[in-house]
Amino acid sequence: MESTIGRLVHREQDMIYNALPRTLQPGYNFGPHCHKNVEVCMMTEGECDIVVNGETITVRTGEMMVIFSHMIHSFHMRSRRPARFLQMHFQPDSFSGVEADVVRDVKFLSYITDEHSAYLLLPFSDRLRDCVERICMEMNSKTEEHCKPLAKIYIYEMVFLLSREISQGYRRIFVIENPLAIKAIQYINDHMEEKIMLSDVAAACHVTARHLSSVFKDITNITVNDYINIAKGDNAMRWLTGTDLTMAEIASKLGFSSTQYFSTVFKRYTRVTPGEYKDMSEKDI
Repeated sequence: MESTIGRLVHREQDMIYNALPRTLQPGYNFGPHCHKNVEVCMMTEGECDIVVNGETITVRTGEMMVIFSHMIHSFHMRSRRPARFLQMHFQPDSFSGVEADVVRDVKFLSYITDEHSAYLLLPFSDRLRDCVERICMEMNSKTEEHCKPLAKIYIYEMVFLLSREISQGYRRIFVIENPLAIKAIQYINDHMEEKIMLSDVAAACHVTARHLSSVFKDITNITVNDYINIAKGDNAMRWLTGTDLTMAEIASKLGFSSTQYFSTVFKRYTRVTPGEYKDMSEKDI
C-alpha cells in the first residue's frame, strides 16, 4: 500500500510546506514577507488584516484568503479578540505539469499557474473547511500511517472544491508588465547571495537609480531596497526553519556584512529576530 501511494504522489513529495491551526493574539503583527508557496488562510473565528502588495484586506469569520506566489504580504491584528484560522502553504510547482485543458477547466489551477494573481478572498463552505481540516490533521499526525501522502491527495480535493466555489469569491489581479520593473526583479532574484545595492540594480537595467526608484515604487508599491530585503528575508526564513545553517552562514550567503546587521534588517521587516523566528514552535509564516 505504501509503495502504491508513494508512486502516486512521488512528483509532489514537497507539495505541502505546512498545514496547521493557528491562533493570533490581539496586537500581533508580522511584517512584510513573500514566498514561492501559495498560502491559504481560512478564518474560523475572529478577524485579521492581511496586507497584500500595499492593499489591506480584513479577513473575517467564515472567509478564506488565498495568497499567491511572490506576493508581498503582512499580518496585523487590530481586533481585541484572538483570531483563529487554518493556515497552509503548498508548492504551486506541483501543478506545473498539468495539461493545459485541465488547467482551463479547473479554474483554481489557472489562478495558481497564471502568475498574475495576487489573492483570492471568498466565503468557505463546510465541505471545504472539512477538507482543509483533514489536511492539517494528517500533516500533524505523529502516530497514523501514510499521513503526508494522504494529505497530498486531499490537496487535489481542495483544488476542485475551490474551483467549484470560486464564483462566489473575488480575485485581485496583480500584473507587473513594466519591462524595467521586471528586469530589476530578475536581477535581484539572480543575485540574491550577493550584497545588492540600488546602484547595482540600476546599472544592470541601464537607467539612473532615481528613475528606477520612481518606476519600481509606482509599479510594485514598495522601494527597490525594500524588495531586496524582503526577498532576502524570505530566503533567510526558509533556511532558518529548513536547514542546519547557522545565523552567520545565512548572513554570509545573503551578502550581509555581519550577523548583527542581518539580524537588524530581518527584525525591521518581520518584527522578530532570526533567533526568535527559528525558535518558533510552528513554522507558520
